[in-house]
Amino acid sequence: MPDIKNTQDLKNELIRKSIHLSSSVIPVSYLFIDREIEIIILTLFTILLIFVDILRVKSKSFGIFYLKILKPILRTHEKSRDKFLLTGATYIILAFLICVIIFPKQVAITCMLITIFSDSFAAIFGKIYGKHFIKNKTIEGSLAFFISGVLIILLTPKVTISVKEYYLGAAAVFITSLFDLIPFKVDDNILIPLFFGTVYFVLIKIFL
Repeated sequence: MPDIKNTQDLKNELIRKSIHLSSSVIPVSYLFIDREIEIIILTLFTILLIFVDILRVKSKSFGIFYLKILKPILRTHEKSRDKFLLTGATYIILAFLICVIIFPKQVAITCMLITIFSDSFAAIFGKIYGKHFIKNKTIEGSLAFFISGVLIILLTPKVTISVKEYYLGAAAVFITSLFDLIPFKVDDNILIPLFFGTVYFVLIKIFL
């Protein structure tokens, strides 16, 4: 008989990641939007989400409504009203905003897509096929992160015209997939895009 708790956990994870994947509209739209406009849009969304996070903690009625709608897909700390913590959704939009501000457009778009797709595939494959654990992460999940990340590198726009950039991008994905195994307390949604973007950008500056 299947483990009901694990089945429900997987179902909730799939729902979470399907919402996560829907945020791909941000990097795709950034292909056609000027950097300044993208910064304004992401700033407004960040402010809105931070306001919602504050409201769910400070307002009892809104907090109850928030949990009633989203409880099945929230992480444990996102359900707490004891102290103010940002949710994963707020972190990811904040991370995207920072990426757009500090990285070239091509790098920022790749950062976003790596975070959206590779992180999602890592979580899902880890839950379904994970057998070799490092804390709460799995080697299988990291492999899914790396493979999907390399595919993204092959498809995304590049800073230079050098074919070497593809190899550097793959190297950045590999380093990030290993980094993701480290059990940090910082939310992955902000840690992964900024780490990957920094490694990718530094490698380009050094080798190209």
